[in-house]
Amino acid sequence: MAVLLRRSDQIPPSDAYDSWLTVTGTEADLPRQSRLPDLSRRLQHSFDRTRDNWLSIAKRVGEYPDGSLSHTAACAAYINDFGLMLGWTELIRDLAAAADTMLVVCDDPWLYRHLETLTGIDAGERPLLLPVVFKMALRGVAARTRVALRLIYAAITLRPGRAVCRRAQSALIVYGHPRSDANGNDAYFGSLLRELPSLGRALHTDCMPARARALCRDGRTFSLHGWGNPAFAVGLIFLRWRLPGESESHENQWLLKRATTHENSGGSLAMTKWQTHCQDRWLAACRPAAISWPWENHPWERHLCRTASRMGILRAGYQHAVVGRHQFNFSPASNPDDGYSLPDIIMCNGPAYRKQLADLGFDMEKLRLGGAFRVSKTTSAYHDPAGPVYIALSSIEAVTRQMLEAVSALTCSRVTFVAKDHPLYPMTIPESPQLRRTDKTIPESGGLSAVIYSTGTTGLEGLLAGVPTIRFLPADRIAPDILPDDLAVPERTCEELQEALLDLKQPSPLNWADVMAPIDMASWRAVLAPES
Repeated sequence: MAVLLRRSDQIPPSDAYDSWLTVTGTEADLPRQSRLPDLSRRLQHSFDRTRDNWLSIAKRVGEYPDGSLSHTAACAAYINDFGLMLGWTELIRDLAAAADTMLVVCDDPWLYRHLETLTGIDAGERPLLLPVVFKMALRGVAARTRVALRLIYAAITLRPGRAVCRRAQSALIVYGHPRSDANGNDAYFGSLLRELPSLGRALHTDCMPARARALCRDGRTFSLHGWGNPAFAVGLIFLRWRLPGESESHENQWLLKRATTHENSGGSLAMTKWQTHCQDRWLAACRPAAISWPWENHPWERHLCRTASRMGILRAGYQHAVVGRHQFNFSPASNPDDGYSLPDIIMCNGPAYRKQLADLGFDMEKLRLGGAFRVSKTTSAYHDPAGPVYIALSSIEAVTRQMLEAVSALTCSRVTFVAKDHPLYPMTIPESPQLRRTDKTIPESGGLSAVIYSTGTTGLEGLLAGVPTIRFLPADRIAPDILPDDLAVPERTCEELQEALLDLKQPSPLNWADVMAPIDMASWRAVLAPES
């Protein structure tokens, strides 16, 4: 019949609707028994259908002034929620065409205005918009001011480290991962620094000064902060992403306005702008012969490729992470410049992911097997029905909270859990007799009865170890699936988790060589150190 779209303070009587749902974290006191069933799977299915639409929108957004700095334009579902908004749109459009009357409770002022334009929507009073916009604008100025002060400090204190950079020296650009060190080991590139002594290592500007100084002790690592101009950092306080007038006619104009307001309310755009500023100055000063980095097609990487291409620098992106069906950011379809912002070569970590990238539209000639530095063939992990359940927490904070809440709600006392947070997004884990924290990765963990993950490489690691692996489906949001198309694991919501743990089935053995490849040092040497 219709969708009743209402604010949380305008709930109609229960006899006015058949079932209900809340969106974007909206809270409402509603009868549990009439909540829309199986929301997690419905939302995921709706999100699956947004792929082509998001890629098309992203390509256009990437052409807007400063839009290229946005994760909206990069289609990064685990960083940016624009795709989630499109998923809600698809779901609610379907519900509006159904026979039952659905109550949709939404306090998000942009999404509300977007949804009320759909056919079959009976909308109430809109949530207020201007006070929210004003508050978020102030928050953005404060966030960018804090960012600018940190960047000025980093630029000044790390400037002396520029001396280790030699002209024409090929380099790796990496994040300051906790598992990297100053002894030739890198979390992304393994022992490549030891194998190729001529390589330099450039630290991304998300690596803070103290961590950078620790890594720079090897005499060949430097921070890109050192190339930054403090005066440029001051200007970042005033950086804002603005939509052009033509966007007012776009069918998703309210979602685009939401995206700009949310991204302008924090410091992420300023950090991306700073990264592009620093890497441009470094490339101009040192002119490396070739560069490689953990490629995920993010905004700073697209800018890097464009700059390096103009200078004749070889760009070799490393597909270090798993690539699944929800990781739209890896698709070249959102790049607005016919490949100009893509690497010359993509070094893949295995045949399954080389095929995945080829299916996304990459030329096979650009895709080479470099091997898997991060996912080892040898592992101490194995299936032990009496072992603990390994909880691999997500890089998405809201998903991690749901995973921990789900575990704490379980009543199966014979099951114990070990939880590990994401190395780049540490979380406080509330330990108990049933749940303890671990710093061990899955390959280091010995006997495990099961692995529960939501996003990240750990799902694949569980399968490779032959351990029953469950993908956790969060409520009200998307957790990107990271497995290749021909791999699947049971997907369970919070309510289904206990039953799943009491009925574990060991998966069929997964051949490491079908997914990953051994390190091909000759290929890496040919790309980064052809003279050696």
